[in-house]
Amino acid sequence: MRHAFDIAGTETEVWLERARDGYRLGGDAGRALVALLHRGGNTLLSLDGGEEPVHLVLDGELIHLHVAGGHYTLRHLDPARRFADAEAGGGADAARAPMPGTVVRVDVAVGDHVATGDPLVVIESMKLETTIRAWHDGTVSAVHVTAGQSFERDAVLVTLAAEA
Repeated sequence: MRHAFDIAGTETEVWLERARDGYRLGGDAGRALVALLHRGGNTLLSLDGGEEPVHLVLDGELIHLHVAGGHYTLRHLDPARRFADAEAGGGADAARAPMPGTVVRVDVAVGDHVATGDPLVVIESMKLETTIRAWHDGTVSAVHVTAGQSFERDAVLVTLAAEA
């Protein structure tokens, strides 16, 4: 699955893929062998064999990263919110599937009040579970899927009505 991040105002897509010797991080700039290592109480970022001490702080969807003398803030762009925001009109009120898969669990029912970040459904695609979360406060107006149900990319999973 691709993940999108806002890095200094630029949306960047990256993905991880298994490699014989770990994971490769892919993106528009190419691919690199990556790993986070823990050695002697320190966290190291290994990138194509080179190692740098790294400090990470997670703050919701923000990732504060201090590496190689620089400080970077990345914002993880939630796939459901990102996909919904790309839709015109009422699309922002529907959580749509960012990729094809199967519903693992439905965490809400019609009439439930949800806050930003609350889990709505858990989906599985290519053996990776993803929690689709509420992108704004609201009331669940429709649940379009059930546990065990398969769906295609762009399928509507849950519809929210904004809080009055």
